[in-house]
Amino acid sequence: MANSENPLSCIDPALDRFREAHFWIHALEQHYHDADPFRWHFNAFLKSIKEIPHLLSMSLQNRKGFSKWFKSERERLTADPLMSFLSIKRDFVVHQGMLVPTSRGSIGITEGRGFKLGLSFPVHPLEDSEHAMHRYLYHVLEHGDFLQILMPDDDSLPCIHREWKVAPFEQELVELSAQAWLRTGETINAVVAWLGSEPQELSLRCRHSSQRVQFKLFDRELLNKQLNELRESKQ
Repeated sequence: MANSENPLSCIDPALDRFREAHFWIHALEQHYHDADPFRWHFNAFLKSIKEIPHLLSMSLQNRKGFSKWFKSERERLTADPLMSFLSIKRDFVVHQGMLVPTSRGSIGITEGRGFKLGLSFPVHPLEDSEHAMHRYLYHVLEHGDFLQILMPDDDSLPCIHREWKVAPFEQELVELSAQAWLRTGETINAVVAWLGSEPQELSLRCRHSSQRVQFKLFDRELLNKQLNELRESKQ
């Protein structure tokens, strides 16, 4: 029996999964520069976001008129190009193989907002950004610091800028996930209204800026120390 003090307790499983999907979005931001954890957290997001309509349907299937009403709501969500795409990718991850988004990177220096100086630098989807910077150090050994990112400069920091995407969408992957979460939230709010309650606020609180998420900053002094160690190991 539903909790009379909370008319939404009947859809608690779906609301819990919705909060879980929110959690995975923040985990994507946290692990943006860690290739494997980033992909694994995206897999978890795909699974949780797809399960929500099913949980809603199961929770309310015995409510008179719900299944007929919800059919059109669920079809509307399923027909959304982004939600359909993510659903297919979830099934692929669960039943077939590993999902590897595309990764694009640049290396340079930043003064806290965008690039002061930057150059496209390949970062493999299975490579951490930290490793990409180390590859640049090996390049410096052979060809010199042509970007001069290791030169003393109190106003800037060396950085890797990275973006994850999945074809055919042009938007960055975390932003796509946020859009999918909000669209699923609209379906939840439609159910909430059907139950006679006030729609819930749909807000991804504490989202970080792209500058904070997509840029990995490095300590210049530490990089020079690592470069010297590499140089000594080759002698």
